[in-house]
Amino acid sequence: MDAGPATAGGGIVGVMDIATLQRLCARTWPGLEQDRLGEWELRAAGGFTSRANSALPIGDPGLPLGDALTAVQGWYVARGLAPRLQVPSSLPTGPQQDAAAGVHELCDERGWAAEPWTAVMVRDTRSAPPVWPDPVVPAWTQAPGADWLGLYHHRGATLPEAARRVIEAAPASYLSVRAGDELLGIGRAAVAGDVVVLTAIEVLPAHRRRGLGTLITAALALRGAEQGATMAALQVFAHNSAAVALYRRLGYHDHHRYRYRHLPQP
Repeated sequence: MDAGPATAGGGIVGVMDIATLQRLCARTWPGLEQDRLGEWELRAAGGFTSRANSALPIGDPGLPLGDALTAVQGWYVARGLAPRLQVPSSLPTGPQQDAAAGVHELCDERGWAAEPWTAVMVRDTRSAPPVWPDPVVPAWTQAPGADWLGLYHHRGATLPEAARRVIEAAPASYLSVRAGDELLGIGRAAVAGDVVVLTAIEVLPAHRRRGLGTLITAALALRGAEQGATMAALQVFAHNSAAVALYRRLGYHDHHRYRYRHLPQP
């Protein structure tokens, strides 16, 4: 799936190659420990989230591919983590595209498991301000509060102790949506370059299917626009057809896909 222009809201999102967008997204959710293997990025954060605990194999690692994969494996094992790679489905033509295909092939040969595909979807940040239904009130903070963290469930699980450090590792704006004292929904907007990356979009189960998720998504994109972002990006499991359809209705378009490859540990 090659990157290309995506129309949104009557405009055109400027063409951005996959490698650039992946690196910008990585800056908004970095590992607590970061290292490099040539142009590859190595990230670790005690195991909380795949993005913060995986290598991004884009560019030249400075080693033959087999040696690079062995080096990545050793780096993660030394930290008590399962070796993991975040591999895009395709890259621009040339050496990077060949390297991505080679990474997948070598992972297959060495028994690295393939996780589900994630779709990266984008649109421009221009949209009308969300109209919040009474008595819903949005509020922004520069750090997540305890109730915000309590509503955020990574892949349906409660957060480990180190999660807050990972979530706050990059500058971001945190949205809380309330009705009186009740927290109804949350979201996180983090800007890198001219891209705002939307994460942690959650709505309390009892208040879903009322349009709050749509309003939160719009508010996060506008927050990024206020900080100079021209493109909004979000990630969603490609097999979650309902979520993908919702984001397409909101003007988001497929940019590329990626999947994690990890080496199961004994």
